Amino acid sequence: MGRKELAMNLKDAVEKYIEVVGRFGETLPLSQLGLPQAELEATLSAWDEDYHLHRHFELVPTSWISAGAPAYSVNGVLYSAIIIRETIREALD
Repeated sequence: MGRKELAMNLKDAVEKYIEVVGRFGETLPLSQLGLPQAELEATLSAWDEDYHLHRHFELVPTSWISAGAPAYSVNGVLYSAIIIRETIREALD
């Protein structure tokens, strides 16, 4: 069975992250990645299941973000933001 094509590749996501928040280690609301909810949920779920990628980012639970932030279901858990560590560059090489 072939691997499903993801809506956003990792390199594009990291570039968007840096463009919006300015540096690694900052919180980015998931809504600012600019993908439709279903596509973003599928992409993040795939990354979350990949050990080599998952260790380079942290998904921030909806309960940690101020009220009103959109929630995204990633493998059955609701998240509203992401923090990407600079070590993600290892996965981009």
